[in-house]
Amino acid sequence: MTATSIMTQDLTLLRSTDTVKDGLRLMHEKKVRTLPVVDDEGGFVGLFGIRQVVHLLLPKAAQIVDGLTDLSFMPDDEDELHARIEAVDDEPVSAYLEAADDLLICEPTTPLPEVLELLHLSFNTSLPVLVVDNESKSLVGMVSGWDILEKIVMDVVRDNHNGG
Repeated sequence: MTATSIMTQDLTLLRSTDTVKDGLRLMHEKKVRTLPVVDDEGGFVGLFGIRQVVHLLLPKAAQIVDGLTDLSFMPDDEDELHARIEAVDDEPVSAYLEAADDLLICEPTTPLPEVLELLHLSFNTSLPVLVVDNESKSLVGMVSGWDILEKIVMDVVRDNHNGG
């Protein structure tokens, strides 16, 4: 088995010029945790997801590398959290995504054991499947924990439930 045999190919995409608000709305509507982001030519540029949303909800002082670590004195009311998102909701997702160069990726021919290891090591809930040709990176699918659950693990559960 390879990444191709397990990946989701019918993807919901964001363009790098889409706004944070667009990304949040799409994540909510599609009930996904991570959305791939592509440029105007369709090249993969990164991921926008729950990790970035949580980061945006943090106070500015905690968003800085080596910034505050004790946030117990910070306000945590809902209006404050709303204000943090509203401050960036019209900005492009490209300003807040995890860039392709910083992500673990796999190719369509990557063997399943390696895909599993990469997914395990990744900080994201999904692993981009890319065709890499020199500098261009074309997204052909994503492998998520749900793909593993649906396409591999549930076969065992169904077989055991059916007496197999």
